[in-house]
Amino acid sequence: MRKDNSSSPTVPTPPGVDLGLNVFRRAVGARAYSDFLADHGVAPATIRTEADYSRIPVMTKDNYLRRYPLDELIPGGDLTDLGTWWTSSGSTGRSTYWGGAGTSTAESVDLYDRIFRRSFAVPGRSVLVVNGFAMGNWIGGIYTYLAALGLRSRKHRLSVITPGMDIERILDNIATLGPHYDQVILTGYPPFVKDVLDQAPDPVLHRDLRLLLAGENVTEEWRDQILGRIGRADSAEHTTLIYGTADAGVMGNETPTTIAVRRLARADPALYRALYGAAPTQPTFVEYEPAYRCTEAGTDGSLLFTADTPIPLVRYRINDLGRVISAAELDAVLRAHGHDLPIATSSRTAGFIALHGRTDVAATFYAVKLYHESVRPAIEDRAAAGRLSGKFVLSGAVDADFEQHLVLDVELCVGGSGGDALATFVQRSVVDSLRRTSTEYRKLHDTLGERAEPRVELHPYGSDRFLHGPKHRWTAAS
Repeated sequence: MRKDNSSSPTVPTPPGVDLGLNVFRRAVGARAYSDFLADHGVAPATIRTEADYSRIPVMTKDNYLRRYPLDELIPGGDLTDLGTWWTSSGSTGRSTYWGGAGTSTAESVDLYDRIFRRSFAVPGRSVLVVNGFAMGNWIGGIYTYLAALGLRSRKHRLSVITPGMDIERILDNIATLGPHYDQVILTGYPPFVKDVLDQAPDPVLHRDLRLLLAGENVTEEWRDQILGRIGRADSAEHTTLIYGTADAGVMGNETPTTIAVRRLARADPALYRALYGAAPTQPTFVEYEPAYRCTEAGTDGSLLFTADTPIPLVRYRINDLGRVISAAELDAVLRAHGHDLPIATSSRTAGFIALHGRTDVAATFYAVKLYHESVRPAIEDRAAAGRLSGKFVLSGAVDADFEQHLVLDVELCVGGSGGDALATFVQRSVVDSLRRTSTEYRKLHDTLGERAEPRVELHPYGSDRFLHGPKHRWTAAS
């Protein structure tokens, strides 16, 4: 019996569809994918042209990857074809195994090469990469280390050291090795990088520092604060955010152009609406390469990716929401709003992704899903930012009388102290932000009043509440 396909047509011809069709043909060589297509009533021989592409069923972790053994997901079924294994961070509660080899590894090196050449302007300069992503099984550290080695083969004057998420070692690495290099690039998850910089002495902060970030969105207010910390207030390009996942590797990255557009949109509400619609918090905005990732936005706003990875991903939905924008469309939108900003891209085919967030990582309170993106603007408010580390955990709790409560645990900065006044300020700011960004919460707050307001608990820096592993979890289940 044919199952519901859930793959209604999206854009007629997404950029990179040639890649998509080639990956589809390779995926058919995996026993799992042949079974998956048969289960959806799709004969591989009928998918031949660009017009056929939208008939390929949408792939997810639940409907495909978790249904089959690992060897059946790989064309040919030989796991030893993969050179490196890693796992996802498990932000949805369960880690998944992934691997890298061949084409996917070469693409990662090329994408990092673009970042280093265009965003950090490193050609000809000696560079120390201090890899502050978690090592071990996690993709961030492994992926960055392998890419750095690949850059050396492209004649970058680059060395890499891998302290992982060890602040004391990172600071010692930069202090000891940094003076021997023209530039230091610190990589890591944004909250962790902020921890490092908050504890960095002046000799470290005064190096020519660049920051390569990944794992989650950052606000422009956060970027301003970090740039001020390293003495580069007027150099937004000293920070570059990568949009990537363990599943598909690097899907996109910030460039000087995307950062400039994002900062224009922050100051221009009309431009913001034209680019991001009614998105309550400013999306991540990155350049992507269709030749490496065929990317489309479904009619429900979900992003679908096709990537030539060892486990071929074909119209793969990871529950990220967003919009795909071509360079020509971006140029037209900017001009229509009076902005004459040159649209520089890394290739003739490159386009842009506005990433609105995820649909599966949230705290639930009275059946209302609350996302951390709606809380972060309040935590990063200038009036409180100097006293908070930036990390928090939002969760729903049930007391002995089975009454639901919303709890917000907030971490103080290093050596910081809190009190009732700070907790009250954070609570009011968070309520205002939730009301502004969530219609459902606003209705709930109108109904419940103070009972819908979070109980704010301030914790010293380094408290156990915030030690969740290599990647911070902003929300917790009830």
